[in-house]
Amino acid sequence: MSSRPWLHRHRIALLIALLAVALWGHCRGSSYRNFFQHDPRQAHDYALDRRDGQTFEVRLTRNGFEWPEEAPEPGVTAFLELHVKTRVLLPSLDPSIEFRSGDRNFSQSFAPRSTGRRYLNVSPAAGPGRVDMVGRQIGWRTGPARLVVFANRPIDESTRVLVVAPHPDDAEIAAFGLYATTLADVVTVTAGDYGGKNYGGLFPETGEHYRIKGLIRTWDSLTVPFIGHVPINRARNLGYFDGTLRTLHERRPRKVPAILTELQEPGLFRRVNTEPQLATRPFESSWPALVEDLRREVDWVGPELIAAPNPLLDNHADHQYTTVALIEALEERGWDGALLLYTNHPTRAEPYPLGPNTALESLPPWFGDELPFQTVLSYPVDETTRRLNYLALEAMHDLRPFEHRVTTPFLERARDLAEEAVWRALGRHDKLPGYLYDYLRRGPRPNEIYLVLDLEQAVRLKERFLEIEAVRGH
Repeated sequence: MSSRPWLHRHRIALLIALLAVALWGHCRGSSYRNFFQHDPRQAHDYALDRRDGQTFEVRLTRNGFEWPEEAPEPGVTAFLELHVKTRVLLPSLDPSIEFRSGDRNFSQSFAPRSTGRRYLNVSPAAGPGRVDMVGRQIGWRTGPARLVVFANRPIDESTRVLVVAPHPDDAEIAAFGLYATTLADVVTVTAGDYGGKNYGGLFPETGEHYRIKGLIRTWDSLTVPFIGHVPINRARNLGYFDGTLRTLHERRPRKVPAILTELQEPGLFRRVNTEPQLATRPFESSWPALVEDLRREVDWVGPELIAAPNPLLDNHADHQYTTVALIEALEERGWDGALLLYTNHPTRAEPYPLGPNTALESLPPWFGDELPFQTVLSYPVDETTRRLNYLALEAMHDLRPFEHRVTTPFLERARDLAEEAVWRALGRHDKLPGYLYDYLRRGPRPNEIYLVLDLEQAVRLKERFLEIEAVRGH
């Protein structure tokens, strides 16, 4: 009889412990769910087997797979299509798959609670032999699996490339490795004169603040590419106003003013360019002028490849309409190169790519409509270039926590630092200020992902995007 109270207490303690574990597991994943506008149990769908690549069946075991003898080897982009599953009760914050080929190790991170079809980027493991795989808080279905391999087009230091960025820092986030290793020009469309009031402690008057912010970010867009071996005359900023590109399209051909910036001369930001033909060219904030400016840039550079945002995969209106204007310009010109479309603000998955900046980038979440594209390019970035990319992003004023140094009272800042120290000690990097959004985590990766399209496919993509916009009322 005397043992029953003891047994009863232990049952209660066990129940409390189980509830605490379940609650803890729920909380571990909740911080991520706020940033994902989709169910992580939903299968991703790029229909890679219907693209211009080769598909091979491999036997996937708990430990990896054998690279098919008949499959192409180095110089390819390769994705293993697999079905994953993560723990339900205690979801990891950073589930990942590590894989090894020869003496090289790689990893790719996934969202908590990931379930269903995913694409493991095994491009750097291409070659004869076994690809060994280890799941960290994530597993996969064994048995037959598809390996899709795309032949990469030759790209070297003589390849003529045009990188089109909607804002200062977009080129560095998405395409630094590409422009640092080719004969590239970097053209930024807007001055970046919108968004947060970063320098309000120095310039409290709104109109003046955004004029100064636009000038600083324009200068960043012209000088930072030099870290990636792009001389200042090959980096240009067209000087359009941040946050206005959708409005330019909706109100075409009318002019659209800056949103918050106080300007005596609308062409102020364009005048900052060191390239004289652009700096002295008349400026007009209208859609026809934007299309014409981009057509001039294509004619000036004569690129074989153009990197720009993907309107269907990128959620930012300026990014979407940058590429709409670019495709219109290419249609007028009849260009016959290849478009490399990147994604900086993935639709329904802003924190992509996940995990540390040493992890490989793969395809962002996509469901539903089939995307127009030909192939996928996983562009490799060597370690020195990746580290230079980190420095280039750090050099961008808009990516620095400047406001804390000027406007935050000492005690408030001390509290923030103490809170940050606690989360670091607990290993909860997801709780650190801006961790999921941080472009110094998201940007400098060992590879860059592009969907590759010809002009015909790009026109289809533009038309599909505008159809979706019309349904939404834009």
